[in-house]
Amino acid sequence: MQEFTQDPIRQIGVARRWAQAGIVWAVFALLTFYYAALDLSPFDLAIVIIPAAICAFVAIEMVTRWETRMHRRYVYPQGLGYQLAKIHDFNEACETGVQLLGEWLGLRGAVIAWLDEDNDTLRPVASFGLPDGWLESAEPQSISSETLWPLQESLTLRRPAVVDQWFSAFRGDRVIYVPLVSHQNFDGVLAIVAGRGNDKVKDNRLLAALGMVMGLSLDNCRLYEGQRLHAEHFRELSRMKSDFLTTVSHELRTPLTSIRLGAEMLLEEEEIRDPNTSRGKLVRSIVKGASRLSSLVSDLVEVSRDDEFQPRLELDEASLSDLIAGAVAVVQPLLAAKHQTIETQLSDPGATVLVDRLRFEQVLINLLSNAQRYSPPAGHITVEARPISNSETMISVADCGPGVPPEDAEDIFEPFHRGDRNGLGLGLAIAKSIVELHHGRIWVESRPEGGSRFCLVIPGKKSRQHPEAMLRSPLHAGRV
Repeated sequence: MQEFTQDPIRQIGVARRWAQAGIVWAVFALLTFYYAALDLSPFDLAIVIIPAAICAFVAIEMVTRWETRMHRRYVYPQGLGYQLAKIHDFNEACETGVQLLGEWLGLRGAVIAWLDEDNDTLRPVASFGLPDGWLESAEPQSISSETLWPLQESLTLRRPAVVDQWFSAFRGDRVIYVPLVSHQNFDGVLAIVAGRGNDKVKDNRLLAALGMVMGLSLDNCRLYEGQRLHAEHFRELSRMKSDFLTTVSHELRTPLTSIRLGAEMLLEEEEIRDPNTSRGKLVRSIVKGASRLSSLVSDLVEVSRDDEFQPRLELDEASLSDLIAGAVAVVQPLLAAKHQTIETQLSDPGATVLVDRLRFEQVLINLLSNAQRYSPPAGHITVEARPISNSETMISVADCGPGVPPEDAEDIFEPFHRGDRNGLGLGLAIAKSIVELHHGRIWVESRPEGGSRFCLVIPGKKSRQHPEAMLRSPLHAGRV
């Protein structure tokens, strides 16, 4: 840090001094030569050499001053931006910036003040050349006051220090307020106090460039801090989510195990008596549902342990009619409770698909549950399956409910999107994730006679790319 507090264009001053020293040596050499070779008198030598030396001195002074001013307008803002770009902490950036400018510009004092959230008060955040503890006792200034309102128009404001409440101790000096601008927004001020003989602070273009660079750098620091806090908040939410999933998973395991074991015992008794009775079918559905829930709970446990959990599909050639029949059996008690009917239409009863049985049945159950929930009592649901090409099969579930508005046709597959519906808005999102994991697609259509038709298409044979991608489950930030 120490090497950067020195004036970055001090080499120009060094060059000027070397040039002036060279002129002195040249004049001395010329005087000696002319005196010895031309036999001129000292008076003649003075008439010839001294005016030329004076002109050379004046020319060098004018050129170096102009070069210093032009070079300073470029080097100071660049150096300030370079130093502040490496700092991500807002307060540290303010302290570094005011220290650099204080040293480079030869200031007696400087203050960086930032607008508060109400955009009407400037509060000091960093200082240079002021007593220790000054920041803690400094009073904020209202931006709406008559003395500071021109800053909102990006005008440099100059006024005597004696009337300034921050620099009233610097009598005989002048205070200059430089607006700190970021993306054409007024964010704060750089208030500097310097002696009247300080030429650097008389360059308004230089001050405006420094104010813009510092404004952008400090605003970037604030944005970085905001993003960092945002990321920390999301990490905390992720931790809370993992803790929640862990707790829920473990709390669900015990009752699910009891339900599954009890249902299996009942199923054994029914199998001995008569496996084809209605009671036997219901118990079999309970066992199947409990087993499915146990598998899902196991996935939740794995998700809660590892954020990079990527389940693999256990692909198997399955009968399409069996998959649909199994899903219908799970939702059959719900259909019976509302006196609803369901019809299955298979163009090829012997058709097979290459899917993960457990997860694909979950898709069908979610679609059927959705149709059952939004169909009225005594309504009718139609499940249709047919090949649409040599390598693809389409399955559709049609209901007679209120339908899906066209503007919600895409959003209903997003996690937690419910619209005017009840529930958590996860069923369709999970279904879409599983279908896409099988390299398929899913969408919704409106039926002319009323209701909705949910359609999904899956490959009829194994894809060349083994689908091992992660499930984009809404329960785990894009993963199941």
